[in-house]
Amino acid sequence: MVQAKPDGPRAPMTLGQLIGTALAYFVMGAVVLAVIDLLFVFPSGRPFGETSGWIAALPTVWAFTEQFRRYGGAARWGVMLTGVVLGLGAGLAVGVLLPPTWPPMLTGGLGGLTAALVYAPLWFAGARTFGEERVA
Repeated sequence: MVQAKPDGPRAPMTLGQLIGTALAYFVMGAVVLAVIDLLFVFPSGRPFGETSGWIAALPTVWAFTEQFRRYGGAARWGVMLTGVVLGLGAGLAVGVLLPPTWPPMLTGGLGGLTAALVYAPLWFAGARTFGEERVA
C-alpha cells in the first residue's frame, strides 16, 4: 500500500519546525537591520546599534501570520491574542532587565527574539488544541 506523503504548505508542522522557522526569520531580519544600520552609520557618524532591535523580529510576524491563516474558527483569535500579550510581555521584560548601557539594537533584538520564542509554543499548543485547521 502506498501512503500519501504530506508536502506543500499544508503539511503538518512540528513545534521544532515552527521555532526553527521563527529563528530563521529573526536571523534574516537581524542581518537586514544590521546592514541598514551600517548604511546610516557611515554618512551620519552616529554609533552602530542605535536602531531598535525590535525591528529584527518583524519578519517572524510573517511566519506566524501564515500559521494564523492555516486555521479557522474564533478560537484562533483568542490563542493569538493570548500569545501576543504573553510574548510581548516577556520580550519587554527582557528588554527592561538588560543593562541600559547596551545598545538598543541588542536589547531590542533580544526582547523581540524572546517574544517570538514565547509566542511559538503558545501558538502551537493552542492552535492544535482549539484551532480548526483548514483543508486545502
